[in-house]
Parts: sequence; C-alpha cells; structure tokens
Amino acid sequence: FARRGVLLEDLSPTIVQRWAREPNMLIDSDKVDEIKKEMYGLSRFPILTDAAREAVGEQPIVSARRRQFVVERETQRAAIREYMEDQEKMEREGRAASTKQKVWMQWVKDMADLIEALREGVWQPSGKGREWTKILRDDIPLEPELLGVITCSTVLNLLLAPSWRRKDDRIKDAGHSQVPYVSVVVAVGDAVSLESSWRTLASGDVKKISPKALAAVRHLSRSNFELQKDITVPLGGALVDLLLQVAKVEVHPSALNPEETTAWECEMEARLGPDWRSDDQCKKSVMVPALKHAIIREGKKTRGYVQLPSYMRSSLDFGQQDLVSCIAAKHQPMLIEPQQWQPSAVGRPEGGYLMANTTFIRTMNQNMTYMRFYSPHVVARVMDSCGRTPWRINRWTLEQMEKVKEQDLAIAEVPPREDPKILPMLEDTSGLSPEELKVMRIRHHNAKKKVRELQSERPTFELKLRVARDFATAPRLFFPHNVDFRGRAYPVPPHLNHISDDVCRGLLQFAEPRPLGKDGFFWLRVNLANLLGKNKIPFEERVQVVEEAKETILKVARDPLAPESIAFWANADDGPWQALANCREIAAVWESGDEENFLSYMPVQLDGSCNGLQHYAALGRDEFGAKAVNVSPSERPQDVYSIVLAVVKEKVEKQASRKRREEQEDGEEELEDDTGKMPVGDMARRVIELEVLQRKVVKQTIMTICYGVTTIGAKEQVRGQLEDMVGDRVEQPELRQLAGYLSKLVLKSIDEVFERAMMIKKWFDQVSTLLSRLEYPTSWISPIGLACVQPYKKKRKVSVLTKRQKVVIQDDDGPKVDKAKQKMGFPPNFVHSLDATHMMLVADRCRKEGITFVGVHDSFWTHACDASRLNPIIRDAFVELHGRPILDELHKDISLQIGGTGLVLPDLPQQGGLDIELVRKSPYFFH
Repeated sequence: FARRGVLLEDLSPTIVQRWAREPNMLIDSDKVDEIKKEMYGLSRFPILTDAAREAVGEQPIVSARRRQFVVERETQRAAIREYMEDQEKMEREGRAASTKQKVWMQWVKDMADLIEALREGVWQPSGKGREWTKILRDDIPLEPELLGVITCSTVLNLLLAPSWRRKDDRIKDAGHSQVPYVSVVVAVGDAVSLESSWRTLASGDVKKISPKALAAVRHLSRSNFELQKDITVPLGGALVDLLLQVAKVEVHPSALNPEETTAWECEMEARLGPDWRSDDQCKKSVMVPALKHAIIREGKKTRGYVQLPSYMRSSLDFGQQDLVSCIAAKHQPMLIEPQQWQPSAVGRPEGGYLMANTTFIRTMNQNMTYMRFYSPHVVARVMDSCGRTPWRINRWTLEQMEKVKEQDLAIAEVPPREDPKILPMLEDTSGLSPEELKVMRIRHHNAKKKVRELQSERPTFELKLRVARDFATAPRLFFPHNVDFRGRAYPVPPHLNHISDDVCRGLLQFAEPRPLGKDGFFWLRVNLANLLGKNKIPFEERVQVVEEAKETILKVARDPLAPESIAFWANADDGPWQALANCREIAAVWESGDEENFLSYMPVQLDGSCNGLQHYAALGRDEFGAKAVNVSPSERPQDVYSIVLAVVKEKVEKQASRKRREEQEDGEEELEDDTGKMPVGDMARRVIELEVLQRKVVKQTIMTICYGVTTIGAKEQVRGQLEDMVGDRVEQPELRQLAGYLSKLVLKSIDEVFERAMMIKKWFDQVSTLLSRLEYPTSWISPIGLACVQPYKKKRKVSVLTKRQKVVIQDDDGPKVDKAKQKMGFPPNFVHSLDATHMMLVADRCRKEGITFVGVHDSFWTHACDASRLNPIIRDAFVELHGRPILDELHKDISLQIGGTGLVLPDLPQQGGLDIELVRKSPYFFH
C-alpha cells in the first residue's frame, strides 16, 4: 500500500473487513488500484473523496502530515512509479498490454536498453563526446529505467511546461516548441546528479559525494544548487543524445511538412531500397523522430535547440493524460499549513514544504541575498500569513470547464482540440490581384501563429486541470509563498494558484466561508461588474449594472453553457471563469432570500489604478499625476489610460492634417518614421482609417512604463494589440511601422502627463550609473526591511564539448556587474519594492484585524463581508509608507555606499505640493 501511495488509516471498516477475508489483496496490483479509486477517486494523491472521508471519520493531525509527505513524495516520483507499474503489468499480461502504452514509456525502455547494453559492454557509441558515456557506465549508481524517466520528464517539462524554463528562454521561445540545447543538457545533468547524490546520501556513504553536491542535496533546491558543471553537463549531453536517438513517434505521412517529407523519403530509400514505395504499409504510417536537435542562426551567432516538431505535438493526446504524469509540477499545493519560514536558519532557509524545500528569496544568485547577515523577520511573518490562507477547488467551475473541454466549445481560454488548417501558399500567384495576394499572406501567417499558440496552450491548460482534479476533494489547500529579491510575493506551486490566469482563479475559492453581513452583497456585485469590464463608473452604478442583468445571471447559474449564457460570461473583459463563478454565487444569494446570513466563499478583489504610477505620484508629490491615478479623491474613478489616449489622439490628428507626399510644396520638410518609408502624415491618416486609437492600444505600455519598458518593448506591446485588432487586414511589415509610430507617441504622451515621475526615473538612472562605475550592484533597504540587491552581473562562460555541439555554460555570479541591466532594472525594481512593502503592510494589518487577505502584487482580495474594512486599511498603509521620506532615505543610503570615492550623487528632483493624506479620502484608490 505504501509503495502505491495509500495510507492505512484511510481504509474504511468495510475495506479492512475485506482485507481480513482476502489477505492477498495487498499484493494484487489491480485490487489495490480498485481500492485507491474507491478512496481517492481521480486524484493521484491520497486525498479522500467526500464519501470515503465520511466513512473513515475524523483523523488525527499526524495523518494530515503523513498525507502531505506522500503528496510531496508522489510529486517527485510519479513518472517513475507509473513506468514501473506499467512494466509490471506488461510482465503479468504479456505484450498485448502495451498497445495503449504512453508514448514516453517506450522511449524510457529504449533508453534503458541502451544504457544496460553500455554497462554490459555489448554496445559502445562512436563519434565525438563518446568518452562521456563512461560516466553513465561507471559513475552513476542509478537504474537505467530511472535515468530514462528523469531524462524524458526533464526534457518534456522544458518543452511543454513554461514554468520549468528559465525566464529568458520563456520570453524568447514563447509560442514555439523549442528550448536551447544548453538549457536542456544542464537541467538533465543537474537532475541526474542530484538524484544520484540523494541516493548516495540515503545509503549513508557521504564520502562519495563532492562537497558541492552534498550541499546541494541538503538544500534540495533546483534553483540554487551548484554542481560540478564539467561533469553534469557532459552527463546531461550523453543522456539527451540517447533520448534524441530513441524518441520516435508514429504519424501519417500527411502530417509531415515538405522538408520533413523529403527527409523521410531519403531515409526510407536508404533503409529499404529504391522500391520502398511499393510497400503499402509505408504509406499508412511512418516512424519519425519525436524530438530534433537543430542549429539555428541568430544574427552573427548560431544556437542549438531541442525542438518538438509540429506533428509530434499533434500526436500527443493531452485529453487522455498521455504526458501528464511525465510533465510533473515541481511543487503541488499543500494539504496542511506551510512550515514557518526561518530565512536565516543555519545551513539553509527553512519553511514551506516538509521535504521539498525552497529558497526564501527567488534568485539564481543566493550569495547576493545576504541572508547570513540579517533576518527579514517582518517579511517572513507576512509570507507565513499569506501561506496559511486556506483555499479549496471550486468543483462547480471545474465541472463546467470539463464540459467546455469535452464539447470542444473553445471559449474562455479553453483551447480547441484541433489546430486550424493552414492553407498552403499558392506556388503560382500570377492570377491573383495585389489585394487577394495580401489577404492570402495574412491568413497564412495568422493560421501558423494560432497553431503555435494552441500547441503551447494545450499542455499548460491540461496541467492546471490535472492539479484541480487531484485536489478537488481536499477540504483545504495552502499555497506556500516566497519572495523575489525586491520583496514581491509569489505562491510556490506553479500550475494552479491565485496569482496565475483566469482559468486558475476561476477554479479557486476560499475554503472557509463568511456570512455576507450588511454590505457584503454590495461588494460581491461590484466584483462581478469589475470582471465584466464595468470598473470605470462609481460603485453604485456598478451594482446597478448587475441588478439590471439579474434575469440573465440567474439563467447563467442554471444553464451556463446555453448560447445566451455563454454570450454573457465567456467574453468578460477581466476574467470569464471568475465572472461565471461570481454569477453562480450572486444567483445563490438572490435565491436564498437572506443576504446577510448567506455564507460566501468567493474572493472579492480591490485593484490599484495603475499602481506603479500611484507610487511615482506619491514619491514626487505630483498633484496632477495623483489625480489621474486616483491617489487624490474624485467623485468618479479616473482612467489614466483614457487621459493618455486623449493626448495621443491629439498628436495623431495634428500629424494627419499634414499634406500628402504628392501634395507637398517644394522645400517642405518630409517627416518619416525610422521603422520604414511611410511618412508620418500617411501613418497618422492610416491609424485613423483603421480606427485603432483605442484604450487597449495604450494600456499595456502605460502599465509597464514604471517597470522599465523599453522603446522596443513598447513597440512590441502596441504591435500585439494592433495584430489582434486589424491583423486580418494589415500585413506584418505595415503593422510593424504603425506599431513603431504609435509606441513613440504613447511614450511621449506619458512623459507629458507624468512629468515628475519621469524626472524621478531619470534620477534613478543616474544613481545606478554611479554605482556601476564602482562595480557595485545597485542595492537599497526597502521600507519593510528587506535588503534588495540587483543580481545582474556579467556572466562567466565555461565551454564543455558534447556529442551534438559545444555547450557554453554561463555563470550568473561573475566578478563584474552588468551595467546596462543595473541601469535598466533599478527604476522598476525600486517601485516593485514599494508595492511589495505596501502589500505586506496591508497583509500584516489584516492579520491583526482577523481579516482574510490575499495579495496579487497590486490586487488585494478578501471575503465580501470584509471589503469595506479592507479598503481603508489599504489607504492607511499607503499613507504610512509614503509618509516616510523615502527618496531622502534612499539618497542617504546611496551616499554612504559611494562615500570616499570622490563621486557625487545628484540632487533629488523637486517635489510637488500633493498632500499624501488625501488618499484616505479617495474611495477609488483601490477599486
């Protein structure tokens, strides 16, 4: 039972009686699986169903801890356990049992066979890098099957689960099924070395482990251990090479693109001779590589990638859980309250999980956290408080999500089962008009883009659903939290948490309900109006919007997948699944007839108004900026995006009034955008013609201006919005020109509206430049007491040769700072440290007041009955934070750092006349 993840205390009296009659049932795998399903339902973990929990009765706290231990162990061992169980079944039932074998299991078996042959001396690889296979043969005390599972699991996680990738890889390869070869071999080598060291440590023979590896095992953290790369990288390279050799998949020839078809035909002719086409079987299906290694030129450099071909993604049946056990989450939600954080504990930080320990501060360079020298006890206390908020799965929402997936409705971010067809480009386009050719190119480009997006969305969505199924019957869930180097808090479990997207948020609700009380129903309706996009009107009008839609909301609750219901909730601006969950809760309140005593599980959200600019307005005491972002009071909520959009429109209309190129008088200046040859006047007129001067075009850039968005980044943000709006009518070259033109206008308009904020940002740039001249990383103490040190350093490079390519390992802890990143990162990072401090101040006050609190950076959640209490707490905490002379304190701190060097820190920008106490009277500061 223990090996299969079953707790003996979960056996009901009925099952115990069966056990007494049939003692052999413990060794019968099928009967054990039957008992597991009876007790735990669809969950992979020992989480009792409602019926099983009722049959067992109340259990002691030690059972909860044992259950948590099993969850953590099963999370790490799910893939290898499933593989071994499958092999046992094949041995009992014969090869016929393998007809439905998961695709990755055959790869594991083939890898294990090769490793076994290598160790027995009956097979020896050839070519460069072969000497590193000696490590596999002689130095790794792991079973061949385990090596195969670790390799497959790590590679597939990197390719299919973005949370496993490094941040740079996620951004660069967004929407593409490829990961840098370097990242793959490093991850596989580290995973195998850590498992090997763990095994040796468990055996008690510590002398065989290197000091670095031993420290890594004791820390047991994927994010911060340092192993000997000269061994782990070649080891990873050897295992990845074996996987690339054996990983095959059977597909129909029509699934291959022209390049793949040509390669397959050449292979078939070389293997079967020139008459291979006469074999009808070859026309029905083909065995092709499931993974590829490709060298791609990027500018002047080349880079190796491990790729998952499109036909491979199409062949994976995520709906049948083909890869879910292999694509494992690094961490799962907890069934008990997380352990208390002790970030400065001797040896390693303590807290969070029982076994799978994590770092308190998320950074690749733990040496720069300085945890050895001080203890951020206030931050630790708040993280403990956030981690102890109990959640549960909203089973009704999960049921609707499953139905949407089953019926393939493709709504509300649930991806369709099939990819859209990509019509091939015609070879002969002579018969097409320029407009028809343009339409064909646009459709072809958009279809390919959509296919790439769907191929990334399906596994990510399936993983979220898998976690929700596993924990659906858990009475309480907990998300341990840690912080990044700026103090921003994050839940540790990656796939399902409240900080993630709408799918995740719709699946979660508070585990402990509270009665709505006097004004809870008011805030519940405000919350739904916000989700529907009606958040730019006064609170009373938002409530009225919901009241006017009462009949529709009641219909949605009764039949959410009826066409008229879908039309109401599935297109909600700020979260369709959250809107649906709120509709059901509000309908239940109406039907109860007793608003004040209704027990509500639903979180209510209060969001900041472009929170980064709120902090800048407070720092600069900027009266105009404060008004635009609701720091100072107004009768109606102000919309900063509309304010900036109005300035952009004014500039566009002025430029559109210029004469066309052919009408320009001799000597009149011709203005051109540097992204192309279209004159500014023509671009302005084109923007007006396309009707793209809308709020959403400027919103993302305004939101990120405080966080260091670059000119290139702003251009990409605007281009993405334009593509969504007019991508079916405008080709990519023109889209890029229009995006470059509009993004520059947006940035100029922001500078005008928030002049004081930009002055402070310029001062931040000067500070980081001075510190970089001294090779100092930019650092400061946040108002909450966290030592914030920017971990951007020049990377040290080490080259290691593998069979496929030379691998260049980059060490993030070089001797010199990265001056460009230090400068670019300081303004956004400092503001992030302020919004993190504000969140923690609010969280700590809520803890003292007994209010449930959840923080999502600049969005604060609580029960509906406590929203009216949370609102003034948010404002009071902001006044407490900015009542301090934050910039003066920073100036003194930096002056001490550069003292005696001869460098002089520039004076602080002059502040305006804003009275920060006014925020206490601003009802829409967070709304």
